[in-house]
Amino acid sequence: MVLGGWGYRAKHMPGSLNIPATELAADVLDPEYETVVYCSGDPRPAGECAYYLLTQRGYKHVRRYAGGIADWEEAGYPIEGD
Repeated sequence: MVLGGWGYRAKHMPGSLNIPATELAADVLDPEYETVVYCSGDPRPAGECAYYLLTQRGYKHVRRYAGGIADWEEAGYPIEGD
């Protein structure tokens, strides 16, 4: 999840990591791993920006979940957080 800590604490997809600054991704994510970035939902640029920056930095298996947490929750999937 690419939103700030407050957004992550409020609700996030189970098992997701909170990396609000793409620059920090190199400290946490392996460029060879499958990575899905998301934010609150479209039309929010945070997920799109993170996707672009990661692919420009050599991350090969990055996808963007455009619907974000809003779509996930609306579909009835589990949510974690306060």
